[in-house]
Amino acid sequence: MNILFVDQTAKLSGGELALLDIVTPYKDGSKVILFEDGPLRTELVKRQVKVETIIPNGALNNIRRGSRIPMASITSLVRLARSVAQEAKNFDFIFANSQKAGLISVLAGQLASKPVVWYLHDILNSEHFGKAQLLAARYTAKKSTQILVNSKSTKEALQVLTGRNDNTHLIYNAFNTKPFVETPNSQENQREALGFDSRPLVGVFGRLSPWKGQDVFLRTLAMMPAVQGLIVGSPMFGEDAYAQHLEQEIKTLGLENRVKLLGFRSDIPELMKTCDIIAHTSIAPEPFGRVIVEGMLSGRPVVASKSGGPNEIIENGVTGMLYTPGDSQALQSVLSEIINEPEQALLMAQRGRETALNRFSLDNMHKRLDDIITVCFNQQKTTLCGESV
Repeated sequence: MNILFVDQTAKLSGGELALLDIVTPYKDGSKVILFEDGPLRTELVKRQVKVETIIPNGALNNIRRGSRIPMASITSLVRLARSVAQEAKNFDFIFANSQKAGLISVLAGQLASKPVVWYLHDILNSEHFGKAQLLAARYTAKKSTQILVNSKSTKEALQVLTGRNDNTHLIYNAFNTKPFVETPNSQENQREALGFDSRPLVGVFGRLSPWKGQDVFLRTLAMMPAVQGLIVGSPMFGEDAYAQHLEQEIKTLGLENRVKLLGFRSDIPELMKTCDIIAHTSIAPEPFGRVIVEGMLSGRPVVASKSGGPNEIIENGVTGMLYTPGDSQALQSVLSEIINEPEQALLMAQRGRETALNRFSLDNMHKRLDDIITVCFNQQKTTLCGESV
């Protein structure tokens, strides 16, 4: 089965990390198209996946929160769709891994008479996206042969937007557990090298963005003078100002001696096991929450904001703890409970690790994905991007 995978970005965010794990078993005879160069392309090449970069003009980036799609962006979309369609003629179907890639792929699918699988990683609502983006997403959903979603929350939002879910399938992100299993549980040397002492250390991992709530974490630590903090991640999609804001907040709150911003790092298992607790701090509904599962795989107690995907990952008080999003006092409360009840915290971390190993394995995901891809493959001669011919 030959698949043409398409993604708009080459940054290593959650959806792209999921794509890496999806592509690998299908790499023989398949190919990935990216609309920019970056770390994702590097990782694909390391895994011996064929990859091509098609660089559009900057107009594609103008499809944002506005109520209209600029004419220059429409022209760019059409050009990209033609390029993808030309490539798609040599493949059985197209697998789109993002919103813009989805729109371009369904247009390309119509031009090349190929079915399209769209993997949606976003909660589509007016809180996060503008009218033009939601209109484009509705069209993409209508023209997709099959749609994959990363959580029930993502699926429910899509159903509200489109009024249907008959071709929508839930596939949670899966993880290569080997790095977490093989990394030693004790990371005292790493902790010392980073400049932390024996006081409790809480880690926050992931992209630096206002809705990810790292500033909530800083305000929480300001109320917990005996706790240290580690923030790992970098800004994406033009959010550098927020990273600068966090640096200033650390100074304003007097946290310079207790909190460190490390930026992007690839040694996540080691860094997570350096921490005593992993915190997820998003203030808006999280479509899934990869860092939550990674924290569980690391064998650390995890606290997460109670909204969206985290509700589906964590059983509150059993495999982790949930708190009200954006509430620094609520976050302080759950962190204090974990710190003050070490035996219960250890038991919760152990249950969380077992759950993560069982629920989010690559084998489980690939079996489910194979079934859906087989359906799409069988529809190739009778389906054109979701419409009978």
